[in-house]
Amino acid sequence: MLDHIVGKPSSNWKRAQVLVSLLIAWSIITTGRTKRFPKIIQQINYKLAHSSPWRLTLVSWIIYYLSQNIFLLVGLSAPDPLARLYKRSFYRATWVLTALDAGFFTAMPFKPMWLRQLLSIVFTGYYLVFADAAEEKVRRIRATISVEQMRVSWEKVAQNPILNFFSKIRRPRLSIYEIIHVNRPAYRSELPPTEVYCYYTENPSTFADHDTILLHFPGGGFVSMPPPCHEDALTNWAKDSRLPVFAVNYKKAPEYPYPWPIEECFDLYVSIVQSKGKVIGLKGDKELKIIILGDSAGGNITSSVTLKIIAHNMHYKKKTFSNENLLHPNPSHKRYDLTEIDLDSTITLPQGLILIYPALDFEMSCWMSDSQLNLIRAESNTSLFRSSSLDALWQTKDHLSHASPLSVVPDLEKGQSLWRRILGLKPTVKQRAADRKHPIREKIQTKDAWNSSRLAMTSRMSFFNDRIITPDLMRAMAILYLGPHANPDFEVDYLLSPVYAPDELLAHFPKTYMMCGEKDPLVDDTVIFAGRIRQARRKYRQENPLDEEFPTGDGVKVKFLEGMSHAFLQMMLILPESHQAMKTISDWALDLAGMQVSDGIDSMGRVVHCNEDGTVDISGDKSVTIKVGDHHLAEFITNEKDMLSRRKQQLIKGLF
Repeated sequence: MLDHIVGKPSSNWKRAQVLVSLLIAWSIITTGRTKRFPKIIQQINYKLAHSSPWRLTLVSWIIYYLSQNIFLLVGLSAPDPLARLYKRSFYRATWVLTALDAGFFTAMPFKPMWLRQLLSIVFTGYYLVFADAAEEKVRRIRATISVEQMRVSWEKVAQNPILNFFSKIRRPRLSIYEIIHVNRPAYRSELPPTEVYCYYTENPSTFADHDTILLHFPGGGFVSMPPPCHEDALTNWAKDSRLPVFAVNYKKAPEYPYPWPIEECFDLYVSIVQSKGKVIGLKGDKELKIIILGDSAGGNITSSVTLKIIAHNMHYKKKTFSNENLLHPNPSHKRYDLTEIDLDSTITLPQGLILIYPALDFEMSCWMSDSQLNLIRAESNTSLFRSSSLDALWQTKDHLSHASPLSVVPDLEKGQSLWRRILGLKPTVKQRAADRKHPIREKIQTKDAWNSSRLAMTSRMSFFNDRIITPDLMRAMAILYLGPHANPDFEVDYLLSPVYAPDELLAHFPKTYMMCGEKDPLVDDTVIFAGRIRQARRKYRQENPLDEEFPTGDGVKVKFLEGMSHAFLQMMLILPESHQAMKTISDWALDLAGMQVSDGIDSMGRVVHCNEDGTVDISGDKSVTIKVGDHHLAEFITNEKDMLSRRKQQLIKGLF
């Protein structure tokens, strides 16, 4: 438990926990004082004074506990694979989430709902203390997880009144909160309406006058998490942007498998655009600018809906393409007659997209293709990604540069023992050479084979041990979303896997901002999709140099969060960095809307002033100027070397 509180799996912390527990227990046995125990225990001990059963019980526990941790105490335990993978705060947040999952799973058999909700919190307290038991419980459940278990795990904050209470007290107050039902367009009028949640924090009298809205397609593995599960982020976006926020409660798998969610969200977008916002409560007297946000599975739906809009516009203009069927790449889906969208005009594109740790590739392969590797290598030399942002990603791809081929973090030299450091003994040159970990590359005898190697595993395999989104969960979500009758071609059906969309469509993508944790199993999707958009736009400019209406610039911006994995926006109560990420997304929304980012104070107490040229001045110990949307993340987006250096400085300050 101590290592979870500290936020870093460490044998030293576990060893300290075992020693402290043993010393406390032995002290109680030797002194034999029970005056501080509860009265009932004192009475039992008094009646059984001759045999002292509590001593026997405690000694038995000590022997058992010592036998379970003997290898840990003598330094022969196995290294923890997560020791340096995550940021401390993120690992600590996953400890709480794992305990919550284990507690809620344990309480599921209880039928009375009030009892189940109460026991879920009680069991969570138990699993917070016994963290290893929580991890084992969750691992076993996820191995054969059901739809009900997925929904209980991911919807716990919205469904449990105790957790929901503590979540609500930290949210901004809303002036408008309502559920709207929007009818489908005329070409699908026979289908049921779509449920939309509305969030607004400003004066209610100004709501209908807005000409810019945020439209959110929530994530949840395509099977779970309606808008109430995302209200921590939704309400804050409404407050920070001062814009109406609409979240779509599209129908979920397995009841409504692919492509229903995409079609439902596409139809909703068409209805909003055609009515200029009247169907969601706006006046509808001016053209509407829509900024679409999507996280995880919602990022997939956001990209697919945008691709369908672009494909429809191209089809309407009767242009010629290299792909025969751009409206729907997989004709095997006859269910909803996807190619007959009866519209007499083009559809206005979204003002911009914000994709947060999106799932964009259903081809769950182990190895990266040559084209994907070439794309990442090419984009690493451009301004699309910060060069330091890709350092950690490249380390996960260079499998032979570590002591273990499965390592995804840099190797560190073996540290000196505690006794040598106390006595001030410095290791000799020979000892340092023996302690240093040598990468596999140095062991290879055939250098030619290494020079021509193009071996790299996907992030899904590299982060196989992720604490948030495991391979078992990804397999379950994919099977449920595809449904019983699907037979997709994953590398062709770009509505299922947007990373495979043709260049003709990607070139016309609206301005896109993307955010993802650098340790996320889905981080490759972000890197590849952003690179493909940029290359498609560059290709279009080369082939159509006279098209003056085509927008300039890369059209895509990417941010990686150091030491983070998936679903950090679901950790607002327990992860401070999630607030910074949320504020940056609000700034991105304002930037896409063409609105001024407001002045204020950032999370480190520095004065933030926004300039007319779109930059932000941060004054403090040292004044800096950065681009809009960066100032909330500037303090915690760094590379691995910066992180290690910062931790060493903190350690030195702590010693003196």
